Amino acid sequence: MRDNLGGVIWRLGAFVAVCVLGTFVLLTLFAELRFQDQATYKAQFANVSGLEEGNFVRIAGVEVGKVQRITLQPDSVALVEFSADRSVVLTEGARAAIRYQNPIGDRYMELLEGTGGTTTLDVGGTIPLAHTEPALDLDALIGGFQPLFRALDPEQVNSLSVQLVEAFQGQGATINSVLAHTASLTSTLANRDVLIGEVIGNLHGVLGSFGGHSEQFSKAIGSLAELTEGLAERKGDIAAAIAYSDAAAGSIADLLLQARPPLTKVVDESDRVNSLVLGDHEYFDDLLNTLPDSYRMLARQGLNGDFFSYYLCDLLIKVNGKGGQPVYIKLAGQDTGRCSTI
Repeated sequence: MRDNLGGVIWRLGAFVAVCVLGTFVLLTLFAELRFQDQATYKAQFANVSGLEEGNFVRIAGVEVGKVQRITLQPDSVALVEFSADRSVVLTEGARAAIRYQNPIGDRYMELLEGTGGTTTLDVGGTIPLAHTEPALDLDALIGGFQPLFRALDPEQVNSLSVQLVEAFQGQGATINSVLAHTASLTSTLANRDVLIGEVIGNLHGVLGSFGGHSEQFSKAIGSLAELTEGLAERKGDIAAAIAYSDAAAGSIADLLLQARPPLTKVVDESDRVNSLVLGDHEYFDDLLNTLPDSYRMLARQGLNGDFFSYYLCDLLIKVNGKGGQPVYIKLAGQDTGRCSTI
């Protein structure tokens, strides 16, 4: 029994120890407790609006301490007492600035290296008012951009607000760069004032012309609306016509594809025939001039039936003689009747 009781007590003690350790860790994390050796310094500010005791003190974004106490001096200057790790070395030229941690108003104090003496600042020393930067008045800043924000959605407003805060705090694009681009734009517009005036004048004339012909313009718009309505009603017919046109184009393309080889041969042969005709054009001219009379004579010969009547005057045979000379041999002939030369 005693052995069982001892085991239960041992387990209970281990459980309690783990719970205490976990609670201590949670308190350390959520209470942001620091166990490093800290040194205390002071800084004077003209305005510490939004800064609270317990806010972080950072150098280059790294947490090195916390704000311990904020008091108001008789000369209306706020005195901020803060702690910093012993490893942090502050000089007499060090600067302090109050920054926005996020757009909802949380702040922190940032330590910066500034111009001035390089002598180490003693523990408990004070950074003077000339070396500090007060908190940015975010309400005034955002209020100045209120007309712009009305045209943006909430996500764009948040993004632009963060960028503006970073820019005015020196953590983003510099104000000088923004002002330089703005000055360049305004200078360019100023140099083009005559051209801009002419454009505005021309637009005024165009608008005046439209105003003087408002009835005609309204009729044109109405006619256009009727045309679009008619096309919409006949969209089925138009689609069918386009489909048929596509099919016809395909058929014509197939026909031309099949007829291309014969057409190519015809063109080639026509070129050869044209060359022959051109070389003996006198003969072809005489042939074309005498063909009508020859056809009329042939037509008269065929009046008696589907045959032709000929009267034989001479029958000659042409043969090649010695040396390739032609030799004519007369087989029949008569000099009377129709063959008479008188």
